[in-house]
Amino acid sequence: MNTDVVIVGGGPSGLLTALGLAQAGANVTVIEAGSTFNDAPRAVAYHYPVLPHLKRYGIFEDCVDLGVLRQDFAWRIFSTGELIRWDLSCFDGHAEIPYALHLHQGQLSQVLEKHLSAHSNVDIRYSTKLVSCSQSDTEIVAEVETDAGLERIEAAYLVGADGAGSFVRKSVLGFNFFGFTWPHRYVAMNMTVDLDPYDFRNIAMQIDHEHGAVICKLADPDFWRVTFMEDPALPVENLPDRIAAIMENHLPTSDFELESYAPYQMHQRVTDRMREGRVLLVGDSAHVTNPTGGLGLTGAMFDAFALVELLSRVLHDGAADEALEFYERDRRRVFIEHTSPRASDNLRLMYYSKPGQAKEDWIHWAKSVANDPALMREAFSFTEQMETKV
Repeated sequence: MNTDVVIVGGGPSGLLTALGLAQAGANVTVIEAGSTFNDAPRAVAYHYPVLPHLKRYGIFEDCVDLGVLRQDFAWRIFSTGELIRWDLSCFDGHAEIPYALHLHQGQLSQVLEKHLSAHSNVDIRYSTKLVSCSQSDTEIVAEVETDAGLERIEAAYLVGADGAGSFVRKSVLGFNFFGFTWPHRYVAMNMTVDLDPYDFRNIAMQIDHEHGAVICKLADPDFWRVTFMEDPALPVENLPDRIAAIMENHLPTSDFELESYAPYQMHQRVTDRMREGRVLLVGDSAHVTNPTGGLGLTGAMFDAFALVELLSRVLHDGAADEALEFYERDRRRVFIEHTSPRASDNLRLMYYSKPGQAKEDWIHWAKSVANDPALMREAFSFTEQMETKV
């Protein structure tokens, strides 16, 4: 064989899986169709249960150096301007790292690529596209297209980490992708803006049926992400012309510099399976969710952590095939039972909360949580349910 594991896709879940497997002693080949990793504005939030894993992988400090480590959190009621403040300090003495991390997804890929480059048992191949893959009882054979022509790679396993449009899921495995697409367009913008004079938290979740938004700091001193929804009937090519007017309802100042933006559709979808034989799926190739609340990348990272542990046991410790069956079964269960329902509830709260008793009841609950550390821990600890214990 040429390698132990071929990973298709050079995004965060693919690179994270590669790093974990390499650290466990596997020979890994990563193939990515693009000429480099995708640096478009995407996921930014890493919840506190993820951070000990980043520390164990040896990348936590580099991530903190590039991002923002925070405990503060606020709900902003747009109609009144009221801020309801929560704080992860409620986990002081209760969690290993009682913080959340904000880090641009592209910077996470940058950190992962740096650490992977230190491993001689990792080969990252950009501008390399998977064309086909077959498998037997003992190996997979991947045919890839490079600038030099077609090449054949033999490995023990292949991992599809090639995103929502996964070639591995659709063409290699022929799996379905059940679910639906949300009707609105989601827009993520990175900008430079000074919000310190306005007492903004490092993250504010703005609740309103017309002007909902997520506003979070990506890096000190003044690099921020603002995410909002808009009518998909509006011409996307004219989006830059609308941004100034849109920001009047999201920011307390018009003095900002737009760095980049990414409009995209939001989905709630899951494949019917995450594995067939020696081919497995991880992250968005297996399931996608709207990003409200930062659960998409969190779920993908928990996929990677579980797959690394279980596949390493199979490769190095002689673990039975049931280990990979457990991976498939539990990661799909977690998405269906926990991740997707909560992300959907988050989106409805943020962007569809019309005036009325239900909204007032939620505000009353959020205020009661703000005054009770035990209730706050319970509210924040949802993301612990997204982890597979192995």
